[in-house]
Amino acid sequence: MEYSQRNAGFPGRDAASPGLPEGGTQRQSSGQPTAAPGTGSGQFPWSGVVPPQLEQIAMRENGFVLALWGGIGAAIGALLPFIYNVQIDGTPYPSGSVINAGARFISLFFGLLLAGLALWTRYRPAYRRRIATASLVASLLGLAGYCLFILAGVTSVTVQTVNGPTQYSWDPSIGALLSIAGCAACAVAAIVMLRTRPPAPSETR
Repeated sequence: MEYSQRNAGFPGRDAASPGLPEGGTQRQSSGQPTAAPGTGSGQFPWSGVVPPQLEQIAMRENGFVLALWGGIGAAIGALLPFIYNVQIDGTPYPSGSVINAGARFISLFFGLLLAGLALWTRYRPAYRRRIATASLVASLLGLAGYCLFILAGVTSVTVQTVNGPTQYSWDPSIGALLSIAGCAACAVAAIVMLRTRPPAPSETR
């Protein structure tokens, strides 16, 4: 009798543990994006460093929205005034003497390329990590190029021309700043994409 009472206090092996579903496996909540295997926690890389509003924007649809608008912003920047206060050897000149139509077209095409890569991750989730890697490299190169261009103008650059050494200087305008912000947004979005899982097929419809 004592032996039976003692065993009555211990559940059998087939009994489920408290708080767990049948089979003893605990289900994960789907409230947060799931991290890709071996890529981290699936949370925003700089959580707690940036304001929560920016974190929510970056994590919206696992970085897709930020990447798309970043590319669009870079493309729009090519159509807006890019630089101003252009001076050549101290003499004011129009901005077209430094930024011509060809340079604007290249900048426009680059922004559309970044936006296209964002759309590609949306409709080709199987290649999402490869596309995100390409977008990260392209956006970082673009960011470096725009920043070096602005730095060269602010600090004045000397160019050898047929008339001898000529000093150029300019200041960034809204177009250049918008292109820089667009490239930075695409870079952050690409990092978010690399750290989170691809969206389920039902989420892309």
